[in-house]
Amino acid sequence: MEEAAAKYQKLLDAAEWQSRAQLSFQANIHERETEVLRTRLRDLASVNVDIACEVPELKAQITELQLENARLIHGQRADFQELTQIAGRLMELCSRLGLPLDKATKEIFQRRGWRTSTLVTE
Repeated sequence: MEEAAAKYQKLLDAAEWQSRAQLSFQANIHERETEVLRTRLRDLASVNVDIACEVPELKAQITELQLENARLIHGQRADFQELTQIAGRLMELCSRLGLPLDKATKEIFQRRGWRTSTLVTE
């Protein structure tokens, strides 16, 4: 009986040793994978910090560009209104004086959709 117990104890010890070896092997693999993932996470965190630092500067640039765009649009609207007023006065003056518009001016009026039919023809 003691021989059988000793035999089973040896088998049990061998199985335990093999299990511990496999556990140690798997633990090492997981530790390496964990370290790789930690390194990747640190790299991504660093990139995230860099991007976060750029965000306020980019927001300021966007705001500046939006303001410049608004100024340009306002200026273009004012220019368009002034040119429309000048065109109207030019048409009125030409009509009163009986002078025809030159070809280039007529083409400009037509491109803008402004009528020139009320003016004296050449």
